[in-house]
Formats: sequence, C-alpha cells, structure tokens
Amino acid sequence: MKSKNVTYWLKAVTVFGALLGLAFFGGASAYAYIYKPDFNEPIPVYLRQNIIPLWITAAFCYIILFFFWRIVNEIGKDNSFSMENVKNFKNMAVCGILLIVEHIVLLVVWAVNSAVELIPLSYTLLKIFAFMIFVILCIAMSKLVQNAYELKQENDLTI
Repeated sequence: MKSKNVTYWLKAVTVFGALLGLAFFGGASAYAYIYKPDFNEPIPVYLRQNIIPLWITAAFCYIILFFFWRIVNEIGKDNSFSMENVKNFKNMAVCGILLIVEHIVLLVVWAVNSAVELIPLSYTLLKIFAFMIFVILCIAMSKLVQNAYELKQENDLTI
C-alpha cells in the first residue's frame, strides 16, 4: 500500500516536471519568436541564436523523465531493487553526460564565434556543474540499487 502511495506522488511530480518543462521550453521559444517583435533586445536574440541547443536540452530532459517514470513503475510493482532500475539509472546518467557534452560544445561554438558573454557563460557553467552532480547521483543510485538487488537475490536463495 505504501509503495502505491509513493508511486502516485512520484508520478504526479514527474507529470508536473514535464508540464513545467513544457512551460519553460515552450515559453522561451514563444518569447523568442512570437511575443517579442523587437528583434534587437538581448534575450530574444540570445534565445533565437541558441534555440537548437535549447530544444536538444529539452529532449534529453524528457528522455530522463521517461526513464524516471520507468523507475517509478518498478517501485509501484514493489520491485525497487531490480536490474531494470539499474539500467534506468545508467541511462539517465548517459543522458546527463550527453547534456554536459552538448553544453561544452556550445561553449566551444561561442568561443569560435567570439560570442562569449558573461551571463550566458556563467549560466552554462552552472548547468554543466548541475549535470555533473546529476550524473554522479545517477551512477551512485545505479550502484546502490545493483548492490541491493544482489543482496536480495542472495537472500532469496538462502530461504
């Protein structure tokens, strides 16, 4: 009963995160192209110049939410410590690594184009740091779940 209750809350948080992402990424795109007709203002210009990386980031975020949804489903089945969850955490870590690579490439493109500005640079470095922490946590959770799964398998054999 408790795992079902937790599952509902985690699914609600996941759906809320997906909607929040849609509002953020969709709102940023709309602000860049629809609601800001003055194309010389800095924020719409920045968003238009970086719309592809923005949507690549959005795609990876939704892929991460998909893997998290799968983890929540396993929790709902009382199968928290499973190899499926180990794989899901590893897949989330891979997505995080790809996000880090994407942002490093973005920094290189800015440097090549001489378009490095302080605020986007600091924001991008902050995102890289956050994604690094995310990757470390996903790898740690993957290892933790794998160890718990192996202990569970050993205990099932001894009973």
